Amino acid sequence: MHIAAYTFEWLESITALYKHYVTNSAITFDLDAPCTAQMEQKLEALTRDGYPVLMALDDNQALLGFAYASAYRPKRAYQHSTEITIYVDPSAHGQGIGSALMQALLLKLEADPNFHSAIAMIADDAKASISLHQKFGFKSVGYLGEVGYKFGQWHGVTIMQRKLDNAD
Repeated sequence: MHIAAYTFEWLESITALYKHYVTNSAITFDLDAPCTAQMEQKLEALTRDGYPVLMALDDNQALLGFAYASAYRPKRAYQHSTEITIYVDPSAHGQGIGSALMQALLLKLEADPNFHSAIAMIADDAKASISLHQKFGFKSVGYLGEVGYKFGQWHGVTIMQRKLDNAD
């Protein structure tokens, strides 16, 4: 397995993986899976704006997962904070893919002096994600109960944060 920067040739695989989570889980609060063009627009905007978008690929060049950083909030005062997101193919859970993506994503963010803080918004259904973030020094800083409605029920979000190692 290796980590690589996102390239357009992986767009359909990333879109399919994300679609799986949209249609089968409350890990994301998206109700409608984006089409390939919408995902392309999102990923291209992230890379254009200087946010890392990474992929985990196996030895046969199959997508195992992807991760990216994005703007935490649109107001300019938040420009040094970033929200991170990681998705791993369900068939690859428990193989260290999430850890590899997290480590690579944090290294990218820490290499950029524009980033000070990383934030994760973790849905109730993503309990393993909380453990992953704790492993990398994220602390729970809050909980928003019943903020997302999906599959006929309410879901909450745990907020986790980590000051990046490049931060003063």
